[in-house]
Amino acid sequence: MKNLRHLLVLFAAVACTHIGAQTTGAASHGSISESNAAVFKACAVAPTANGACPLDAVFGLFKLALNNDVLDFKVSNTVPRAINQNYGWILKLNQKSGKVRVLERVTLPETPKTWGSGGQPYGTSADRKTISLDVTLTIYDGTISKSWDVADGDPAGHYLISAYVEDSAPVQFEFDVIDPK
Repeated sequence: MKNLRHLLVLFAAVACTHIGAQTTGAASHGSISESNAAVFKACAVAPTANGACPLDAVFGLFKLALNNDVLDFKVSNTVPRAINQNYGWILKLNQKSGKVRVLERVTLPETPKTWGSGGQPYGTSADRKTISLDVTLTIYDGTISKSWDVADGDPAGHYLISAYVEDSAPVQFEFDVIDPK
């Protein structure tokens, strides 16, 4: 299964290169696309000695095995609000291996019933709509990924995830969680 995970992550990294960063919803397509493009451009010319830096990104739906190995990945900016639906991002980095520290900030349209933990909690906003997590991720053939799953009580609506890799500017992902038809 680990080989399958590596192949799917590699496939997603190739998808980043071929379809562009699928990181925005329709609402603010321009500003986040431009911001992400600026991050990728700056990282493309940054010396690798300065640390890991994102070169491209993709967001979508994951299908995970019980041991969290990736079984499938589909690029999407909408997430069905179905319990245990996995979603998240994959970043292509300027480093092929090692570990990298990522500060991830997730903002929901309204306060969820509960926040799960996908890393070491770094802080929650006063209104409890935003959580920040400090995670260390393993780089697999130049890519890292982070997934979440829809939980009971997660609101429908517009979400925003900002991922800060080491000291780089954030890569942002906007998407909508929608009720299935």
